[in-house]
Amino acid sequence: MELSRGGVDVVLIDAALAVPDPVKFTRSVRTRFPSAGLLFTGAANPQMAAALAAAGALGVMRAVNGGDDLLVAFTHAVVLARQRLKNTTAPAKRQRPRPAAAVLSDREFQILTGLTEGKRNAEIAGDLLVSEDTVKTHAKGLYRKLGARDRAHAVAIAFRTGLVA
Repeated sequence: MELSRGGVDVVLIDAALAVPDPVKFTRSVRTRFPSAGLLFTGAANPQMAAALAAAGALGVMRAVNGGDDLLVAFTHAVVLARQRLKNTTAPAKRQRPRPAAAVLSDREFQILTGLTEGKRNAEIAGDLLVSEDTVKTHAKGLYRKLGARDRAHAVAIAFRTGLVA
């Protein structure tokens, strides 16, 4: 049986085959194979369907008048959805936070570029045709946005994160 090997994402089972107690069957499968989903088919009253869902089943589908093709298609859809959920919930590799260039205004980025070139505030102001006080104001804003303590720290962050090359 595939389930015993652990290679099954979804178990599609007729509720009539999970006798004598479909709820106990559901709990047993969920305990032994927590990643496998159970989907019941067949005639189940609303109370039984609720009990199965509470025990961990994905649900109960009623197949009427040869609805086997529909059940198979639905099961394939559930399998695909479960696989995608597994792929998106995998723990992401931790990385150092990277400040995005979009966080800085164009002017702040221009000033940061001047800082990384080792220019003094007066030189940056001359290049940008602004006052030295304007450079200082923008520099304070970019320090705050980058989480930098000072000029040297801002330059280090810029190089370390690839904000400037």
